[in-house]
Amino acid sequence: MDANSKKTSFLSQAVIELGLKNVKVITGRVEALEGVQFDAVTSRAFAELKDFVNLTGQLLRPEGSWLAMKGVYPYEEIAQLPEGVHVEKVEKMMVPSLEAERHMVIVKQGAAV
Repeated sequence: MDANSKKTSFLSQAVIELGLKNVKVITGRVEALEGVQFDAVTSRAFAELKDFVNLTGQLLRPEGSWLAMKGVYPYEEIAQLPEGVHVEKVEKMMVPSLEAERHMVIVKQGAAV
């Protein structure tokens, strides 16, 4: 899902070219999506973690995970997460042909175990 139709047009073509049957591309704002829930909600360059969690919470199944790609380790964003969610894991990522720091932050509902 993206509000930018240029991006979703590309994604729709990629789905067709790859023959993916379990992917639906939607053009629109995440705040407008209702009546569905997912095992995972992902983002890249969308918002700070607290905003990402707050804006998409209705889309995540209770056992699901938020997955957010970030640049440098997001210490401040993690500290600002709302109560009732916790960081399960932060994985350092290597992006081919990119000399920059990247991290995948995995956030879950509930208290940390």
